[in-house]
Amino acid sequence: MSNISLRSQKLESLWGAGPTARYPQLRATYAALFQKIRDNALDAELNRVLPFVPLQALKDAGFTALRVPVEFGGSGATLTELLALITELGSADSNVAQALRAHFGFVEHLLSEPESAYRTKWLIRLGAGETAGAAAAEGGGSKRDQFSTILEEKDGRWVINGSKFFTTGSLYADWLTVTATTHDGQTAKCLAARRDPGLDIVDDWDGVGQRLTASGTAHFRNVLADSDDIRFGNVAFPYSQAFFQLYHLATVAGIARAAATDISEAVKRRKRGFSHGNADLPAQDPQILEIVGRVCSSAYVAGAVVSSASCALQAVYDSTEDERENAVVRAELEVWQAQDQVLPLVLNAASLLFDALSGAATLRSAGLDRHWRNVRTIAGHNPRVYRTRVVGDYAVNGTPPPEQWRVGLSS
Repeated sequence: MSNISLRSQKLESLWGAGPTARYPQLRATYAALFQKIRDNALDAELNRVLPFVPLQALKDAGFTALRVPVEFGGSGATLTELLALITELGSADSNVAQALRAHFGFVEHLLSEPESAYRTKWLIRLGAGETAGAAAAEGGGSKRDQFSTILEEKDGRWVINGSKFFTTGSLYADWLTVTATTHDGQTAKCLAARRDPGLDIVDDWDGVGQRLTASGTAHFRNVLADSDDIRFGNVAFPYSQAFFQLYHLATVAGIARAAATDISEAVKRRKRGFSHGNADLPAQDPQILEIVGRVCSSAYVAGAVVSSASCALQAVYDSTEDERENAVVRAELEVWQAQDQVLPLVLNAASLLFDALSGAATLRSAGLDRHWRNVRTIAGHNPRVYRTRVVGDYAVNGTPPPEQWRVGLSS
């Protein structure tokens, strides 16, 4: 086992206990796999190795079926357990964690659906290890009130035509969850097989961070959609906005842990010190140790906030129909407040770590810059400035958070 592996295990005592009594056992199921992913993450980043292998390993290990009920082949994990494990996976490799975001969102959609043949069919498939990727967002020229991707009937079959961007995880998935517009202007959600000959996924994502998530373009040319899988209108599960944003924060909390692990190991190894420092070795310099401690503390706080907010999300899932509206409002407000604090906290920590190592930290081979780049990229997807304003409006005026939002041109 590598020194970094040993160091990451030792740091686990800093992150606090898991969310449930059974969590240690659940985590132990994936600990070795997470470690293997962690050991290969830097090489994958430096040499642009797309994560087909680790994602397949996670499928084979049952990780992608965490939330699928036991009767359908899954583990029946709670939302609090899922998000804690996503933080662990994000610590190993945030690209891999983010590539599964749409998949776990699809699982939540199914769990919120009433009993039906549709629900049963897809839970069985996901319980067996099949996965789904994202195909909702579109490029800069799309309109806010409708999607340019069209779902229409041709020769008695439903087909999808158009292009999507931000198709995170779709290159690695078996299915794509597609949002489109019908010719009569309805929003429709459906699924498309990754191997359909009319579907072309282009790995053209060129963001500064999360470079291996394949969050680029997908082109649909008469791609088939099963009529039994089509849902018309806004059929997002009630806590979808809070879920998808808290998933991002769980990944960010994982990045903070990775940064803390990397900086503590680098300081431990470092032999060169400055004449105007406080000790011959950086590992004995109290100012350097303070920096390491601040990075670790930031990782702890980020994880604790995510854990707390995940309880609010679990409360929505467990709520009755009469309780749900209020539970959703509470969960969204908690997550929006978490966004406002966790993102700048971890961005600062990912920058602060460079102060402990001086110029050596900037070497590309060290890969320490990826932590800041990855957090900055995730933070930009759904601007927190709007979330903070929503919290303020609620505090001052009692205005509840807005319903499902859309992005695009206003006309």
